[in-house]
Amino acid sequence: MNDLRIQGIWLLLWGLLLGSAPALGLSLPAEWQVQASLKRATVPACPKEAAHGLTMTLEDGNLTGRLAELSLDLSCSRSQPDHPEPTGPPADALSLLLTLPAIDFQIETLTLHLPQGVVSGPAELQHRQQHLEVLWQTGAGATRLSIIPERSGWRWQGELPGVLLTPDLHQPLTLDGGWQPDQPFTLQVNGVLPTPLRGNWQLALQARQVRDQWRLQPNSQLTIDRLQWKTLTLHRLKLAPEGDISLTDPWRGRLSWQRGQWQQQPLPAGALQLHGEPGDQLRGTLLLDLAKDVQLNGAWHYSEHNDGQLALEIPTQRLSAVSLWSWLNTWLRLPVGVAPQAGQVQLSLSTPNLLDNQQPLIVKARLQDGQLGYRDMLAERVTAKLQLSWSKQGLQSLGPQAVSIDKLNVGIPITDIHAALHWRAQGPWLSGLTAQALGGQLALSPMALSATPTGELHASNISLEQILSYANVNGLTGQGQLHGRLPFAFDGGISVTHGRVHSDQGWVSYQANDQLVATGETNMSLGLTLGLLSDLRYDRLTATISMARTGEATIDSSLHGRAPVMGKMHPVNFNYHHQENLLQLLASLRFAQDLSERLPARLQGESE
Repeated sequence: MNDLRIQGIWLLLWGLLLGSAPALGLSLPAEWQVQASLKRATVPACPKEAAHGLTMTLEDGNLTGRLAELSLDLSCSRSQPDHPEPTGPPADALSLLLTLPAIDFQIETLTLHLPQGVVSGPAELQHRQQHLEVLWQTGAGATRLSIIPERSGWRWQGELPGVLLTPDLHQPLTLDGGWQPDQPFTLQVNGVLPTPLRGNWQLALQARQVRDQWRLQPNSQLTIDRLQWKTLTLHRLKLAPEGDISLTDPWRGRLSWQRGQWQQQPLPAGALQLHGEPGDQLRGTLLLDLAKDVQLNGAWHYSEHNDGQLALEIPTQRLSAVSLWSWLNTWLRLPVGVAPQAGQVQLSLSTPNLLDNQQPLIVKARLQDGQLGYRDMLAERVTAKLQLSWSKQGLQSLGPQAVSIDKLNVGIPITDIHAALHWRAQGPWLSGLTAQALGGQLALSPMALSATPTGELHASNISLEQILSYANVNGLTGQGQLHGRLPFAFDGGISVTHGRVHSDQGWVSYQANDQLVATGETNMSLGLTLGLLSDLRYDRLTATISMARTGEATIDSSLHGRAPVMGKMHPVNFNYHHQENLLQLLASLRFAQDLSERLPARLQGESE
């Protein structure tokens, strides 16, 4: 039945109920009831549109209508047949909505055909001056939709329960959209993110029908101005399809964000590419694009069980330690000036349900064959293991987090470095660090690995003999075991404040050259000092050490013991004040060692 025939039948029924009696000069008694019905009406150009079981009743002067079933397809039918578009649908595609009489209808089943899917339920259709109101009772709750004729198409606005789209949306959604012939179908939806996420979202869709298929247009997007999850905040998120894709094809989209914050730490921009699997829109692959050389491939799976579960799995893969550190340094407060020079990081992430803040996100990382540099100092063969859990309680360490360094050359070799990493609320912490140097042991007090870390270095059984050998002063020797602590800070350079060192039962000897001895024979003070230092056997040695970030150091030492005076051993107290740039001294030692290693090889290469 075409539109003109439908309109004619409606007019006939309308005339029978309202116009026939006055036209014939008859007056119907008020207590009379008049009823007209139509079994079925269709729109041939829109096969999904149909009306069944229409009944109109005139009772007590009031005209009401009922429909057993009304099916509408707003993406097919027209709203204004009087002004057809040159390329529009045929004239008989007039919607059933506009052929119904302008009265209110109770509809037992209203079915609305969407570009993808069908929604149905009992409803009430109300005619207003410029539009139609649909009050729709669904199993999820009431829906109100205003349908407004606009040119040769439609515009609609309204509100519906969020659970109609997905069980996770418990708040109502607002709708605004439209359709015109040969133009994309448009829809805007606004809502609130499901828990445990926090934030408001806006969906702007554009879809075009091509050969009986609806294709999502590239300018469609889901935007979230601010998303919060656990201790993570992301700003200006945007999810958009990758190109023109069919609604029946596997999903291909890109999620990007401009900036963020995590545990008081700023986060850089990033992106996530999501691809659905053919035949299963609830699972697929992903590519996490954090920086140019920091990209991670993985898989995701969404399940509707237990109010929705989103599993994430990024299997172990290798990343450059240099690239990863460079990215981390853009948002974590890492020690300034420290950076990897080489190495590979094996990284993996997984969680059984990203939407459940009780389920942790597990992060595993392992560094192999690393090199860590600071200025011209280099830590070689660095290995580290890290396993973290990120949940409602924040980021926490799981099990032992070991770090080891075979060798660190600061001018004097430091070897066998071992430590443990822990993640606390304030960030990463280093604890239990021990090392071997100068024949003794070094240990660090636990400290936070921030941009400006502070701590205390403890030394024990350090060989005085080896220290004096690095001083490279001819004739100066000694023996003893040094112990102490050096409070330090790292802020654009290393500084030491009020460091203290002591030693018991040792000796120091300085055998001056002939020229200095000759000078001492005419200089009583110098001669006395050279005599004391020729064989100074101390019972107690103490020293205080301070060093600025520039390396300028002040050492005040005091030795209590015995030394030769006029050929006999006498009790002495010897105080010595020394100033020197220790960083320059260590740099010169590193240069000398580097030269001693490279020069023979270079000379050998030239001789060949």
